[in-house]
Amino acid sequence: MKKTIVLTIAGTDFSFNVTVADHNDLFDTVSRGGSMTAGSHNFVMRSIDPSQKEEFKKLIDESPGAAVNIATILKTEFSPVLDIAVKK
Repeated sequence: MKKTIVLTIAGTDFSFNVTVADHNDLFDTVSRGGSMTAGSHNFVMRSIDPSQKEEFKKLIDESPGAAVNIATILKTEFSPVLDIAVKK
């Protein structure tokens, strides 16, 4: 499964092609004790449309913490929170 998500960041529309594998890699990295910052950076850089990669990289490099914020939004949009209850 792949989902294209468009985010407007600093006035520019960026397209991200999020896959299940990329989504899972982010959580696998963090759950193994890896850095949330590095995992988020890798996730957004793998997901960004290749034609926008250089422009997006510049934005990320100039905005500390942006990768984590963007990854959080992409994760929420890709796999929305479900209302789950345990039946007893």
